[in-house]
Amino acid sequence: MFKKIFFSLWMSLILLFLYAFACAVATFIENDFGTNVAKTLIYNALWFDLLHLILIINLIGAIVIYKFIPRKKYAILLLHCSFIMILIGAGITRYFGLEGGMHIREGEKSNILITRDEILSFMVYNDIGKVIEYFSFPINLHPLFKNHFEQDINLKDNKVNIKLKSYTKAQDKESLPIIEFNINYKGDSKDILLLSNYNNENVIPFRLADKIFALNLGPKEIQLPFSLTLNQFILERYAGSMSPSSYASDIIVNDNNQNFEYKIFMNNVLDYGGYRFFQSSYDEDEKGTILSVNKDPGKIPTYIGYTLLIIGFLWVIFDKNSRFLKLSSYLKNQKNLFLFCILLLSLQNFAFANEEKDNIINTIKSIKQNSNEHSKIFSSLLVQDFDGRIKPIDTLAMNFIHKITKRNSFLGLNYNQIFLGMMIYPKYFKQVKMIPIKTDKLKQILGINNEEKYASYNDTFDGNFYKIINYVQEANRKKPNLRTQFDKDILALDEKINLAFYIYSGEIFRIFPDPSFNTTTWYSPATNMPFKFKDIQMIQNLMYNYFLNFNTALEDNNFTRANESLINIKKFQEYYGEKLLPSPLKIKMEIFLNHFDFFKNLGYIYLSFGILLFVLIFYEILKNKNIFNTLKKIIIFLTLLAILVHIFALTLRWYIGDHAPWSNAYESMIYIALACIICGFMFYKKSILSLCVANIMAGISLFVAHLGFMDPQITNLVPVLKSYWLNIHVSIITASYGFLAFCFFLGVFSLVLFILRNSQKPQIDQSILNIHCINEMAMIIALALLTIGNFLGGVWANESWGRYWGWDSKETWALISIIIYTIILHLRLIPKLNSPFVFASASILGFYSILMTYFGVNFYLSGLHSYASGDPIPVPKFLYFFIIFTFALIILAFFKRKLKSPI
Repeated sequence: MFKKIFFSLWMSLILLFLYAFACAVATFIENDFGTNVAKTLIYNALWFDLLHLILIINLIGAIVIYKFIPRKKYAILLLHCSFIMILIGAGITRYFGLEGGMHIREGEKSNILITRDEILSFMVYNDIGKVIEYFSFPINLHPLFKNHFEQDINLKDNKVNIKLKSYTKAQDKESLPIIEFNINYKGDSKDILLLSNYNNENVIPFRLADKIFALNLGPKEIQLPFSLTLNQFILERYAGSMSPSSYASDIIVNDNNQNFEYKIFMNNVLDYGGYRFFQSSYDEDEKGTILSVNKDPGKIPTYIGYTLLIIGFLWVIFDKNSRFLKLSSYLKNQKNLFLFCILLLSLQNFAFANEEKDNIINTIKSIKQNSNEHSKIFSSLLVQDFDGRIKPIDTLAMNFIHKITKRNSFLGLNYNQIFLGMMIYPKYFKQVKMIPIKTDKLKQILGINNEEKYASYNDTFDGNFYKIINYVQEANRKKPNLRTQFDKDILALDEKINLAFYIYSGEIFRIFPDPSFNTTTWYSPATNMPFKFKDIQMIQNLMYNYFLNFNTALEDNNFTRANESLINIKKFQEYYGEKLLPSPLKIKMEIFLNHFDFFKNLGYIYLSFGILLFVLIFYEILKNKNIFNTLKKIIIFLTLLAILVHIFALTLRWYIGDHAPWSNAYESMIYIALACIICGFMFYKKSILSLCVANIMAGISLFVAHLGFMDPQITNLVPVLKSYWLNIHVSIITASYGFLAFCFFLGVFSLVLFILRNSQKPQIDQSILNIHCINEMAMIIALALLTIGNFLGGVWANESWGRYWGWDSKETWALISIIIYTIILHLRLIPKLNSPFVFASASILGFYSILMTYFGVNFYLSGLHSYASGDPIPVPKFLYFFIIFTFALIILAFFKRKLKSPI
């Protein structure tokens, strides 16, 4: 009886759910109370270790009870064995591994490893200040429960009692908890206040009775059998910026057996004496290095587990007796639906109330009519942004003007013409109403009419007084989730005014390389240039001639001399900035990518396909007619063409940015969209429904990418991302998100069909079964990608900073998602839950874990992968409606849920 219960599938799923739930709770505890509290209560707790052990025993029992070997389920056996091996490796690392850090200044030597475990140290000093006795005790203090600690220490002549008196939790994330201990020795006692001393520095001795003692709360120190000497710390920055491009430590390993030099940098580690040294960080003065140090006997079994995992998933997908191929075979025997879809493009029209003075109108009119061709030449002029990237002004102008006006064109001017106008005629353009305003209260503060939709730069000033300064300060003091719509509008307006100021002041116009070749920084004529007088004069003349010739050209519509002035500036860039210049082809391609706005337009295309297919599919299902066979080829061709354009645009972005285009939130979203549409295209022969769903999901992904809270700019990579693992880990795991989003929409589609079921339309049932099979096949692929991608991320982390698993919020929620989808795919093995309705509902609910992994962690939890800073943003209101819609759909479909699974 015990075996049947303990090794049952129900028990396995319950254990997995408990494990996932504990991990989820831990991420929120860590965010609110700190990493140490999360480790104390969950990650390092005895009950959590026991849960790991129970999972291992349960997996081993499942292998025996369900007879994987006699039934020749070798692929499933390999998968289960891989997880057992991974858990064993994790256990070895947990109990026998060592993790810490080492801090070394230039010219100094160190063999001291500072561990990450916090201990309470008690020291006894002699009269000359030397430690003669040392004691240490592990201690775990946290703010959630009452803390207790008491320890008796036997000295040579007497006994010391140390007792925790009080614990005052930290007031915020920037402060530390205050801990008070009472020390009693020979009837004399003293209260000592302590803060966590992470560097074990500035330990203050105190006298008690006839002895000198010291108490310290900090990490444990371990002496290594060898030492490292830091010759030099090298920090390289992106040209013309303060952003690190890479950093490295030139060290000497000092050992009795050998001395040798080595360079440690990100993704290049030192293995010596059983320890691994990783470049972690550096001192603010750039004269010292901080190395992560790791000793991990569990690495080899863990890596063996990862290898078995990858082989197992591949085997599961391609095994002729696998569930995946059985589902595929079922679909081959079903009737497919063939539909036609045409392309719709949305055009946006905007109105603008033109109430400006005649001179401003004439200037704008002249720029509009006369400078179009010249603005194209101007757009290819190179500029260095504040992150050090050299790019065409076209990119800079597009980003700034769109952020200021929320449009790529305004008053009939393209963004390059607007940028030119703002730069050359700031007095006029400061009066142009181009900044969108919504809030009536804000309009009243600025003194503009409620009917007006736009404000000018000058509207925000009263002389030199910035009208909204007090409101900006007040809004910034509030937590994001407490800000009103007015607060948000104030902060948005303040951002636009600051961006406009950069253009009007000329600070953004960093187009001149250093003529002395001493730096890689480019300068704006509006800033202090540390050049020789003659070089400054030369630059000023170049700018003066350009501005003068441009002004003349507007009047006589002859841009010959203005074009020549631009060419002279470009020659200056080519001569003095030759080493930094991107190739002419790369410049042209970046401008080409800007103007076609591929990803935004593809969003319209995909959504148009998806919505029209959705309508037509329902028509065919209800009429039970298979029509549009010829037009079916057209839709497949158009979808394939869109996919090729998507791949081309993504490749172009890769070429321009010099790195794989999935290094930030925006890029990952456009990659997810590609994964969605490819997934749908893979299954279109099984059912055209998959193409419909994939188009909708791809369109929504691209729509989300352009909502505004994701930055579409191509940026430089941080040092840790300069690794081939970026291409491997991120591409695999992000693709899995696309497949799971595809599963979500298939689930929604299935439930809608459940609601429409009736006895007169049996074709609806067959459509549900087809969708169910495609959904399960896509989820198997997605789970394989998600699991492999997550654990390969562990390998990357181990090669970058010395640990393959650190319970970071992002990796933890990815693990939670793996567990959730593992549970979903195993539900069919429970007879009562083996139905298309249950699977469709689970595929919808499971996607919330992906939303949390992808969005929630970034904006609501802290961690290495988090994009957010400070307090989290408020939960979007649409999410509540989304949840209500989800449960309403499930409830409505529940009443017509009775439909058997096809296999």
